[in-house]
Amino acid sequence: MLELTLTQTIILALYSFSMGLERSGIRSVNMITVPTVFASLGPMAALGYTQPIVVISNCFSVARYWRDTDWHIIRSTFIAMVAGIGAGFAIGSNISTHAFKITVGCILITCLCFAIYSDLQKRHLKNKRVIIVLGWLFAALTGLSSTLGASGGPVILAYLLMLNMPKDKLIGTSAFFCFLVDIVKLPLYIFLWHNITTVTFVTSLLMSPLIVLGFVLGLFLVKKFTNQSYRVFILAISFVSAIRLFF
Repeated sequence: MLELTLTQTIILALYSFSMGLERSGIRSVNMITVPTVFASLGPMAALGYTQPIVVISNCFSVARYWRDTDWHIIRSTFIAMVAGIGAGFAIGSNISTHAFKITVGCILITCLCFAIYSDLQKRHLKNKRVIIVLGWLFAALTGLSSTLGASGGPVILAYLLMLNMPKDKLIGTSAFFCFLVDIVKLPLYIFLWHNITTVTFVTSLLMSPLIVLGFVLGLFLVKKFTNQSYRVFILAISFVSAIRLFF
């Protein structure tokens, strides 16, 4: 806001509102606004402005849903997630972000199709070894894609959807996982890439009321869903988000 044009301020405000919705449980909705923010501000500047907003919104989400978190999944995938973040910062600008997003999009669509097929056949992932291996893979991809393109949320969601979790547990586990991803990334953005500054942080704080508004509205909407209708909604919006990565 302090260094932004009016158009950029409006775009960032819409992103802040969408992050409130996202962290309330209306998952992947922010994928609609992420490309617009990156196009308007440029990738590095966009990360500097959006990352504090993400951390603030995560605080609301964790405070609301921490009791519903599957701590076993968090513990078993944490190292893989950190490795993915480290890889993202290591390769940085040496990789085509567009090519990477296409790869992630293909993986997401494949996994979402598997989740839909599992629903139709009433069969869900139960093999413990497969669950562990996929958890490591998707945790690493979440850390990597979140670092390079702010698109990690749908990745971990695709994994959790394959586990057929109930609504609140799905929201809580993905919320705490994303919270950890963003906390780990924060000092690296500040001290390694230097794109989070006093200006971007203060601007994010000024956007906080819009985050709160989106979060409150999102909580109201989430209550209207049953476990099954919420799952169908998340599958649909995650599929749209995956397709959006191709453009």
